[in-house]
Formats: sequence, structure tokens, C-alpha cells
Amino acid sequence: MSRLNSSSRSKRHRRNAANINQAELIDLIETSKDLQLKQTVANKLVDLNRKHRLKMPNSLHAKICHKCSIITNSTNTRVRVKNGMVIKTCLVCNHIRRYGSGPKFNRGN
Repeated sequence: MSRLNSSSRSKRHRRNAANINQAELIDLIETSKDLQLKQTVANKLVDLNRKHRLKMPNSLHAKICHKCSIITNSTNTRVRVKNGMVIKTCLVCNHIRRYGSGPKFNRGN
């Protein structure tokens, strides 16, 4: 019985430590001016989130490429609007993300 409690406690401890590390990495991304440091930290943040099954915060969800884990900006991303849908293409790995649902076909004529 004590093993079960010990395992549960260590699992909670790991989860809390991962949340603290995630908050620190997010703070580094938002405050740092060095682009290379930001890229490295973004890569580490994605790895941490995958390992501990954490959600990416909404503030960074659209800023990090899901395939190559780099921070997207105007130099490495192409943004187009097509039929009411925002299409972001990463120019490093050619990964395409589509936001929005496109044209509103369910509107009345």
C-alpha cells in the first residue's frame, strides 16, 4: 500500500516540476532578445511538453512550428489568407498550418 502512495506522490512531484520548468522556459522566450537562445529554448519547451504531456500555452501555440520546433516570425514564415482561412507555411521545413474554418457557407443568401 505504501508503494502506491509513494508512486502517486512522485508522479505529482514530477508533474509539478515539469510545470515549473515550463513556466521558466516560457519566461525566457518572452524576455530574451537573443534569437538563437529563443530557438534553443523553444526546442527544449516542445521536448518538455511532449515528454510530460503538457499543453502548449495559448500565447506560444501559434508562434512555434509543430514540425521543426522553431519560433516563427516574418523571416521564416509565409502567411496567406485564402477563402477566409489563414494559412501559415514554415519556410524552414515547409510545414503548413491552417487556422480558421474558411468561408461561411452556412450563412443565408
